Formats: sequence, C-alpha cells, structure tokens
Amino acid sequence: MKKIIVCLGLLTGFAATAQGQNVRYGFRAGVNLATLTNYNVVGVRRLVGATAGVMADAALSDKLSLHPELLFSQKGLRLDATGPNGFSSRTQTGFNYLDLPVLLRLKFQGLYVEAGPQAGYLLNAETTDTRSSSTVLATTTTTDATEYTRRLDLGYVVGVGYQLPLHLEVGVRYNGGIRSTYSGGGQARNSVVQFQLGYLFGE
Repeated sequence: MKKIIVCLGLLTGFAATAQGQNVRYGFRAGVNLATLTNYNVVGVRRLVGATAGVMADAALSDKLSLHPELLFSQKGLRLDATGPNGFSSRTQTGFNYLDLPVLLRLKFQGLYVEAGPQAGYLLNAETTDTRSSSTVLATTTTTDATEYTRRLDLGYVVGVGYQLPLHLEVGVRYNGGIRSTYSGGGQARNSVVQFQLGYLFGE
C-alpha cells in the first residue's frame, strides 16, 4: 500500500517538473456497480458500493493530461437464490481496495475521454450470507474471505466525462480486471461500472 502512495507522488511530481508545475489537485467520490466476470453461478447480481479519494491532473498539452488517482473502492458481487417453502438466500461478497489508476485524458471543450492501467491493493474481503424460509427466521453469517483473495489486482479503466463550471466534473467509467480475483485460481475478475463526481482546485 505504501508503494502505491509513493507511485502517485512520483507520477505527479514528474509531470509537474516536466510541464512547469501546471498540476491541479482535487478529490472525487461516487457509486460502484460491481460484479465478477466469468463467475458462472445462477443468480449473480451487481453489488452497490462506494468509491472516494484524491486525484491530480497534470497538463501535457492544451488537450492532453496525465491523471493519476488514489481511491478507496468497494467491489464484489451478490448472489440471490430462492427455493421451496419460501426459502430465499442472499450472499454478498465485498472487496475493499485501494486503487491507483494512471490515466491519460483527452479533452474537447469540457468533454473528456480517459483510459489507462490500474493497480489495486486489497484491504479486506468479507462474505455475508443471509437465509430464511416460511418456517425459519432469517439468519446471517459473516466470514472473512481475505485469505482466498489476491492482494494485488491489475486492471484497466476507460471512461468519459464532462467538466462543469465551478471546477466540478462528472464521469462514467468501466473498471475491468485482467487477472483472477481469487488466489485459488479460476478466471473470475473484477468488473465495475462507476459513476463519479469530482472537484479540481485551480484553473
């Protein structure tokens, strides 16, 4: 985790030196709609989570900038199932990551498109299972899934957004994983649609 924070500082510092200190800083927050790709189980649903953190935007030219961020991001998935006698279950597996996307932004009069790689460090993982039926009250069990989940997640980010007046920006992104989420193997990878609101200081 310390290495990720150091990388963010080095990236913005390098860009600032190369471009005469023309760097803006800010923060962003939003909502994640998360699931896992190649997770072939009936009843898979997207899990709603949150994302928030800090960002920098270093101008490389009038239309292009280097845009690293450091974000807390909730990912995972939800499984819903039903059965005889009013049986129902909901299993939620949540992954909490510290993500470092390093993006290039191309700007067109307020509109921007962005893309780049992302590294994520798993802070913790937890599975919550709730079950009930017409004859049994709902019961909930929670287990720690951290030891079964890879600490390092690698992926990519593509997105589009618009820079509003008063230094605000809104954006939509897709965040996809390129390696298995679970340490035991398989091909299940993080897949997240993100809706975000940001604020950049300066001009």
